Amino acid sequence: AALQDLNQPKSEVELPAGLLSVPLMKHQKIALAWMFQKETRSSPCLGGILADDQGLGKTVSTIALILKQMHEAKLKSQNISNQEAEALDLDADDESEIANQKPESSASNGNGVSVNSGRKKAKEEEASTSTQKFNRKRPAAGTLIVCPASVVRQWARELDEKVTDEAKLSVLIYHGGNRTKDPNELAKYDVVMTTYAIVSNEVPKQPLVDDDENDEKSGERYGLSSGFSTSKKRKIEMGATKKIKKRGKKNADDSSSGPDSGTLAKVGWFRVVLDEAQTIKNHRTQVARACCGLRAKMRWCLSGTPMQNTIDDLYSYFRFLKYDPYAVYKSFCHTIKGPITRNSLHGYKKLQAVLRAIMLRRTKGTLLDGQPIINLPPKTINLSKVDFSEEERSFYRKLETDSQSQFKKYAAAGTLNQNYANILLMLLRLRQACDHPELVKRYSSDSVGKESEEAAKRLPREARVNLLNRLESSPICCECKDPPEDPVITLCGHIFCYQCVSEFINGDENMCPVPRCREELAHDVVFSESTLRSCVADDLGGSSSHDKGLDKAFFQNDEFSSSKIKAVIDILRSLSNRSNPNSAQHDQMPSSSMPYDIDDNDVTIVEQMSLRSTPSNRGSIKTIIFSQWTGMLDLLELSLNENTIEFRRLDGTMSLNARDRAVKEFNNDPDVKVMIMSLKAGNLGLNMVAACHVILLDLWWNPTTEDQAIDRAHRIGQTRPVTVTRMTIKDTVEDRILALQEKKRIMVASAFGEDHGGSSATRLTVDDLKYLFQV
Repeated sequence: AALQDLNQPKSEVELPAGLLSVPLMKHQKIALAWMFQKETRSSPCLGGILADDQGLGKTVSTIALILKQMHEAKLKSQNISNQEAEALDLDADDESEIANQKPESSASNGNGVSVNSGRKKAKEEEASTSTQKFNRKRPAAGTLIVCPASVVRQWARELDEKVTDEAKLSVLIYHGGNRTKDPNELAKYDVVMTTYAIVSNEVPKQPLVDDDENDEKSGERYGLSSGFSTSKKRKIEMGATKKIKKRGKKNADDSSSGPDSGTLAKVGWFRVVLDEAQTIKNHRTQVARACCGLRAKMRWCLSGTPMQNTIDDLYSYFRFLKYDPYAVYKSFCHTIKGPITRNSLHGYKKLQAVLRAIMLRRTKGTLLDGQPIINLPPKTINLSKVDFSEEERSFYRKLETDSQSQFKKYAAAGTLNQNYANILLMLLRLRQACDHPELVKRYSSDSVGKESEEAAKRLPREARVNLLNRLESSPICCECKDPPEDPVITLCGHIFCYQCVSEFINGDENMCPVPRCREELAHDVVFSESTLRSCVADDLGGSSSHDKGLDKAFFQNDEFSSSKIKAVIDILRSLSNRSNPNSAQHDQMPSSSMPYDIDDNDVTIVEQMSLRSTPSNRGSIKTIIFSQWTGMLDLLELSLNENTIEFRRLDGTMSLNARDRAVKEFNNDPDVKVMIMSLKAGNLGLNMVAACHVILLDLWWNPTTEDQAIDRAHRIGQTRPVTVTRMTIKDTVEDRILALQEKKRIMVASAFGEDHGGSSATRLTVDDLKYLFQV
C-alpha cells in the first residue's frame, strides 16, 4: 500500500515511568512521537488526524500525548521563567497568546489539583495585553475532548483507569443541565469532556464556505451527486418554516464575543480533540461549523473512518485543523477535487501527499518491522444469505414492482432530482421489507407517549392539520438526513426520526438542532403521524384507521415471523449449546462453503449461511446484534423474550445513564448473553470486548458504519476469536447494496493509498439508483 509504505514513521517515544498505568504498545509509542512532533512544529498545522483503525487504542495514545506534553511543560517551568517558557512565537489561532500558557498551568499534583499559583497572574497579564477584546475575558484552559454522548463516560473511565494515581489529571464532564456557566471554572481542569451537541449549541458557527453555491452547481461534475445529496436536502431544511426562509445564510452569531456564546466559546483551549471526528464530515452542518469556531492552539481529529461518502468529507477536517491552503474551499476544489475528477489515479496520489503531512493511519493489517501492528484474535465474517418465507417473498415482490414502476415514472418525466426524498423512501421500504414487512407498515409505531397525545388535543385544529400535512410529505429527517424511521414532527415544524429527536429531548440542551431554530424540545411538543391523525379524525367524528390496502391482520398473525429473526434465534441457540460443555452439538455446526482470504490478514470471509463460531474456552459466548431500525429491535425483543434469552438493549431513545448501565451489565453479568443495539447509537466508541459474536441484521450504505459496529468487539482487549454474521435476503435489494458497499471501499482505499483501483464512489448517483431499482 503506497501510503502505508511512505507514511509510516518509525521513531518511538517512551512515556516517562509512573504516568500511565498500562504500557504503550509499539504502534502507540510511534503515534505518541508523531503527535508530539506535530504539536511542537508550526508547519503545516499544529495537530493532525490520527486515523488508526477502530480498536487500535487512539484514546490511550491521546491520553499519553496529554501526559507527555504536561510532563515536558513541568520540566520547562522548573528550569526557566514562565515568561521565557511562554514566549514561543507559534503561528496558530487567535488565542495563541493565551493558549500557550496552558502547558505550564495544567501541571497538577497527585491529587489532580493545579499547582504553581504564580501562573494565574501571568495568564491574566498576558490576556490583558491582547489586541482582541474578547481575549480579555477568555481564560486559558487545558484539553477539550469533544465526543458523541454515548462515549463521554467511557473517556472518563479511561482517563481514570489508564493514568496512575501519581499523575492523576483533573477531569470535568461538561454535560447536563447543571453544568457550569463560569469559563474560569473550565480553566481549572486539565481535561474537559463534552459532546458535539453541546458544542453545536454553545459555540458560534463559522460561516458557510464561499464556494458553497458553486459547489452545489458543479457537485455532479466532481462526482458528488449534490443534486441529490446536498442541495435537495438543504432545500427541505431551509424551507421548513417561513421564518427560516426570510433569514440570510450567514449566521449573526459568528463572533465569539456575542452574548449568545456559551461557556465553551469563552475559553482559550490549549488543545481540542474531536473523537469520532467523522461527525463533522459534512462541512455545511451546524456541528462542523461550530467545531471550527472553537478557539484552540492544537487541534486533533480522531477517526477510524475519516472518509465515508466523498472526498469532500476531508475538507471539513482541513478547515477545522486550519490546514492551509486546503482549509480554503476554492483551493481544496482546485488542488484536490478537480485533479481527482480529471485523472483519478494521479489525483489520488496528490491527495495522499496532502494527507501524508497531517494524517497517521494504521490498519489492523499494517506491518511494523515485518510484524503485525497488533496481535488480535482472528475475525471471521459470515455472509448469511437467508431465504424469505412465501408470505414475505410475495409481500416484497409487490412492493418492489410498485417501486420500480414509480421510479420509471420519475425517470421518464425527468424529475429524479425533485423526487430524491421519495426515491430514498422507496429504497428504505424495500430494505425494511427484507427485515420484516411490519416495518414497512407499522401500526404500533406511536412511541411518543401520553404527554404528546394530550398536547396534540390542546392544539388548534388548523395547527394539527398543518403538522399532519407536513409530516405526510415524505421528507428527510433533519438530523440523520435519511427518510425518518418512526417519523415525528416538532411544534416548530421540523421532522425527525423519533430516535434522532430523542437524543436532543434526553440530552444536553433540549433545543431543536435545525439551524437558527432554537425552539425548546420536550415530549409534549413532538407528535407522531398516528397521534395527529387520531386527533384530526376525532375532529371530524370519524375513525382514525388509515389503511392503504395492507391487511392489518397479516401482521397480527402469530404464525407470521421474520426469516431473519428466526435465523438469529437459531444462531443464539447454537451458541448457547456450544457454551454448554455437555451439549452433544458442540463443534458440529453446518457450514455450506469454504472461506476465502481478503487483504486484512486477520479477517476471513465465509459466503452463504454459516452458524459456525470459533469454539471458546473462556466461558459463555456473548453476542451483539445490530439493526439500524429500532422497530426491528422491538420485534427482535419479542422473540428473545419468547425464547427466554436474557438480553440488554441500547438505542438513541435511552438516557446516557440507561445506556451506561446496559453496557456495564452486558459486560459484567454472565447471565446476560445478548445486547441488541441500534446502529446509530452503538457504532461509535463503545468498548464491548465481552462479546465475541456480532450479528448485523441489515446492511447500511457505508460499510465503514458496519466496520465501526464490528469493532466494538474486535479491538485491543479482545482475547477470543470474533465471528461476524452479516444477514442478507437472497434476490433482493440487499444483494445490490453489497455491491455498492464494495464500491465505497475502493474509493476510501484509493484516497488512503491502500489500493490503486482509482475508482471513486460517492453518495447515491443516478446510476446507483437505477442499479438499486434494477431499471
